[in-house]
Amino acid sequence: MKNTIITGKCVDMSIDGLGIAKSDNLVIFVKELIKGEVADIKITKEKTNYCYGIIDKLIEVSPYRKDLDCPIAYKCGGCDFRHIDYEYQLVLKKEILDNILKPFEVKNITKDDNPYYYRNKVQIPCRDSKMGFYRKYSNDIIEFDDCLLQSKIANDIIRDLKQIIKDNSYYDSIRHFVIKHGKQSDEVMLGIVTTDFDKDYKELVDKLISKYPNIKSIILNLNDKDTNVILGDKEKVLYGNDYIIDIFDDIKVKIALKSFYQVNHDMMIKLYNKVLELAQLDKNTRVLDLYCGIGSISLFLARFCKEVTGVEIVKEAVDNAKANASMNNIDNVDFILADASKAMDDYLKDKDVLILDPPRKGISKELINSIINSDIKRIVYVSCNPVSLARDLKLLEDYFDISEIYPYDMFGHTVHVETVVLMSRVKD
Repeated sequence: MKNTIITGKCVDMSIDGLGIAKSDNLVIFVKELIKGEVADIKITKEKTNYCYGIIDKLIEVSPYRKDLDCPIAYKCGGCDFRHIDYEYQLVLKKEILDNILKPFEVKNITKDDNPYYYRNKVQIPCRDSKMGFYRKYSNDIIEFDDCLLQSKIANDIIRDLKQIIKDNSYYDSIRHFVIKHGKQSDEVMLGIVTTDFDKDYKELVDKLISKYPNIKSIILNLNDKDTNVILGDKEKVLYGNDYIIDIFDDIKVKIALKSFYQVNHDMMIKLYNKVLELAQLDKNTRVLDLYCGIGSISLFLARFCKEVTGVEIVKEAVDNAKANASMNNIDNVDFILADASKAMDDYLKDKDVLILDPPRKGISKELINSIINSDIKRIVYVSCNPVSLARDLKLLEDYFDISEIYPYDMFGHTVHVETVVLMSRVKD
């Protein structure tokens, strides 16, 4: 069947942004096809019960299709919905969430008022004398001049880096560049991930800091292992500090190279305000914030409650969190280095509200058992993966009322959505 042309209609969208087309009893997953469109589809891969294909010819075009504004869209794999009108992107994302999170009710998605140049962190691989983004599902590098998702200063720096490393033959040792940009502070960090600490990067450093005075940190990171993990364990500061500072809602935070910080500053503030609203804090409330990172949620909430305990497994993040509390003169928070995926029985004792903001894999069964056996009355769960969220909610629904699910378009023009969920303990 490969290379066969089949006419099909797109009836739905998959969780990874593919159009789901049907032709008789055949299901075909098609890149860039929009719900409602009819197309001649060229089959590219055949599976037992379904196929993959690409658009050969559009027959009926969606009114929500728009001209691409990026020359490498769909080559780099960063944007799933670049060809779709933004308001309709939200409709499609809501439908995807509804399908995954059944039977729970999902509220309408809070949109990003300006879903362009919003990413404050970018990771750029270097390979085969190229710098760019990986093509989706491959190790091919797609070069670019201007990414419409990452911050404008990151684009500027990347253009300069291309020329600098070409002129100085750095390609043989550099694996990645990592750029972090504090949107409100305008401070910039550059991480250089390299296979050794032997090379002299003085010319690179001198050129960049002379052109960009808001670069406050340049860090050399050693990763000589054959792995797809980007950052290694050893670091050397080449310029400035080992952190940058950003500001949100009058809170200053130090951000290290390895620290997690939400990539969309403006949407982060909207989301945190919803977390605050759902947590229903007062001056007697004791909060446990698991997977707290650099403490941004903990510090945001600490101003409205009695105390917050943050738990995080990354030491650098915990050090950042403690420094952030001190820098903001917030003394009712405590940050602990521990694995939140393990049993949390002791940490949950005497707490009123639990904040969960786990990685994409969600929370462990061990932690779920600790939550079920605790006296915790209210949980606010922040999720970046609806699949793991759906699994976790089903494990907790016998013990908690799950009535409020609020999605936020943290990642415009991609299929991804950040979700905030309120869970209230079911009364005996």
